[in-house]
Amino acid sequence: MNFIIRILIIGILSYYLPVFFPWWSILVITFFTGLLYSENYFSQFLSGFIGVGTAWIFLLLSIDTSSNSILSSRIVDLLNISSVNYLIIYISVIGGFVGGIGSILGKSFRDIIFKKKKTRNFKF
Repeated sequence: MNFIIRILIIGILSYYLPVFFPWWSILVITFFTGLLYSENYFSQFLSGFIGVGTAWIFLLLSIDTSSNSILSSRIVDLLNISSVNYLIIYISVIGGFVGGIGSILGKSFRDIIFKKKKTRNFKF
């Protein structure tokens, strides 16, 4: 259940915050979700990857349809990619990796700050 909640939080915030802040604000979002929820590293990476990746797909599709594919077709010509759809997939995968790494950084920071102390069981 925490996994789905993390994906929704990351996805919604990653869709709306880059409108007001730079693109790397998704790293801050995923860092704090990784800091708040304590799961394993693979689960943290997947939640960041899926949340940011799907949010960027929807964001790129909305930008592409509102601009009638003018900018994206020029970028496709510049980068020598065969289709606008491939461009959207490539960009969303890159954004997903940034989100996944941000979640892992938050989890690692949590592990460093909140170390489990070793208990010593002295019996006399």
